[in-house]
Amino acid sequence: MGEDTGRASGSALPISVDRRLLGGEGLGLGDLSEFDDEGITLEEEAADFRTHNFHTGNIMVSVYEAGPGKVRIDGSVYDEFITILEGRLILTPDGGGEYEYQAGDSLVVPKGYQGGWEMPERYRELIVVDTEFMREDPEGSG
Repeated sequence: MGEDTGRASGSALPISVDRRLLGGEGLGLGDLSEFDDEGITLEEEAADFRTHNFHTGNIMVSVYEAGPGKVRIDGSVYDEFITILEGRLILTPDGGGEYEYQAGDSLVVPKGYQGGWEMPERYRELIVVDTEFMREDPEGSG
């Protein structure tokens, strides 16, 4: 299946979310440097992660898969909708508490979230991210 842009002859078209990719087949190797400007710090040695981006526009729709790992988020730069496809996610916000989610659960991590993000085992998620942070002018001149 080729890259799906969602546009043909100037009109918007539906974009398929391939079930094989949701199942982890055919995901490409990710690059940890993509998180450099997102307030994310590795707390444990991270295993390689795999990903596939289905669409980037006003939202970004991607599937992400990683081995066990733990990161710290110092103020998420975007709102993120998540459906967990495999594994568990444990969030420990700085304000207290522990929130555990498992395969089949959906949640929203709001912009500004600060705290721990732990994936205690192999983990795969479908995410929808507001891309406003990508469009903001870092110099404040636009």
